[in-house]
Amino acid sequence: MRILAAVALVGAALTAGCGPPALVRGGRPESAILVSTTAAPDEKLAATELHDYLRKISGADVAVTTSPQTSPTLVRLGTFGTDAVRGWHGRRPPADGFALQTEGRTLWIVGGDARGTLYGVYDLLEGELGVRWFMPGDLGEDLVERKTIPLPTVNRTGAPAFAAVRGFIWAGGPGADVWEKRARAAVGPAQAFFGHNWSNIIAPTPQNKHDHPEWFALSHGVRTDQLCSANPEVVRITVEKAREFFARNPDAPLFSISPNDGEGFCEDDRCRAVDRLYGVTDGSLTDRLVHYANQVLEELGQTHPDKLVGILAYVDYTRPPVSVRPHPNFATLVCHTPWEFCHVHALDDPACPLNRRFVSYVQGWTKVCRHVGVYDYYGHFYVFTPWPIVHDIRRDLPFLRRLGVDRFMSETQQHWANQGLNFYLGAKLAWDPGRDTEALLADYYDRFYGRASSPMRRYWERWEQAMTDTAASDGHGGYAWLRMFTPELVAAAGHDLDQAEGLAAFDRERVKQRVAFARQGWRFTEAWTLMRANAERGEWAAAVLAGEEAIRRLEATKGSEPQAFWVQLAVQQTQAMMQPYREAAAKGQR
Repeated sequence: MRILAAVALVGAALTAGCGPPALVRGGRPESAILVSTTAAPDEKLAATELHDYLRKISGADVAVTTSPQTSPTLVRLGTFGTDAVRGWHGRRPPADGFALQTEGRTLWIVGGDARGTLYGVYDLLEGELGVRWFMPGDLGEDLVERKTIPLPTVNRTGAPAFAAVRGFIWAGGPGADVWEKRARAAVGPAQAFFGHNWSNIIAPTPQNKHDHPEWFALSHGVRTDQLCSANPEVVRITVEKAREFFARNPDAPLFSISPNDGEGFCEDDRCRAVDRLYGVTDGSLTDRLVHYANQVLEELGQTHPDKLVGILAYVDYTRPPVSVRPHPNFATLVCHTPWEFCHVHALDDPACPLNRRFVSYVQGWTKVCRHVGVYDYYGHFYVFTPWPIVHDIRRDLPFLRRLGVDRFMSETQQHWANQGLNFYLGAKLAWDPGRDTEALLADYYDRFYGRASSPMRRYWERWEQAMTDTAASDGHGGYAWLRMFTPELVAAAGHDLDQAEGLAAFDRERVKQRVAFARQGWRFTEAWTLMRANAERGEWAAAVLAGEEAIRRLEATKGSEPQAFWVQLAVQQTQAMMQPYREAAAKGQR
């Protein structure tokens, strides 16, 4: 960011100020962007982003300055109470929130904190200047060039609907961190979210298992990598690890004490006694894990009374506790796992028994726990075809907000070529579940695909319709929806792309590139579908050949921005899916 001295702007100040106030007129700057001399990094970034997009739109180099005397028209931006916005008289916005207000020739962009200031600039760029960030990188950016930009007349506030949001760039990728901020998909502290962590509390090394076998779960007579949560030493060590973590991260609100992924939980007498204590008879582990968390929090509270600990509500410990009551500083994330629950239907669909059960779990947790979030999957970790859940996302996020969920995490694996619409719409609705989804989608198709809008909308909605059609024949939940991928469906979607490519040929180069990007996703889907179709017919060698072609098509996308696929994961999982086909083909050869 350039901070220009007042002297350098005197000439511009003398010629500006005639006529209605403008940020830019005729490609020449008529304003300046004012920041504090002590601006935080996100405030500096806010000024830089506004400067850069004014130049992209109009060609004008609007100055960024620390002196309010440089221009009669000023954009004053900063965190509430800082020098640049000290003259603003409104209330302080909440964390990550902002206020936009025009007064005469001054536009105030006031954040509740530094990131709120940045989000205020992004809201202005989207709302008044028409900038869009549909995906990371240049391919996802869309704007309308013009030489004159009037000073926007605006008076509104903005704040996130959830106390914390994360995960939309779960697997990273080129440009993902920049897109996350522009999409306002990072809300609250990152440490408000958590995952499996027992292996970091006590590492399941051979040495530890030899010296202290009693620390580890006894399952079917074998010591596993899980911990014995009823062991007092395990509780003591957990408290020590939590204190060490908070000493290193004093601003972190939460420490994860969640079990490792997978099975192998303890069956020894101590753990069974905890189950009996709370009347657990269904094999659920929730009560014993909350009991463990309560013990940790009682001890941790002596030194860190305001800190939280978190345990996922996951697999065998998803449902709310039977009778134990969580400590006030206990937090959970209820996991809407694709293998156990349903993404064919929205959460509030009364026809879906699996999601009715999930919703009952969320409601049960909100009755006994102050800090309840939901962990979902808007990008898939196992299937890299289209994951057509827009029909869910548009209903689920408003519904979760109504349920009283205070945080939302999406494990969004970065497969932009086939699943990117989920990420864009999900980020928009995670910030504001009340947004008009139809208007968002119409804007997406029109701006992103230009002349190819109609066939591309048909392309994406074809997958969505096939997903919802599986409900009639394949029931609810799990992976039954994969049967929707037939060669006939893929061929029909390919014809949509043919039409889109024909129209895009007469549009901007960027539109052609966007349609070509979708084609990359379709090419993988075509080979992957053929692999499964051959396997269903018992044509194992043909299935392997098609799977190998799918992998070649994945690897051909390496280095793309945005990331078409998280290639390493997609190849690994596709290879795993192919393994039984390889084995069957080998047996057939013998």
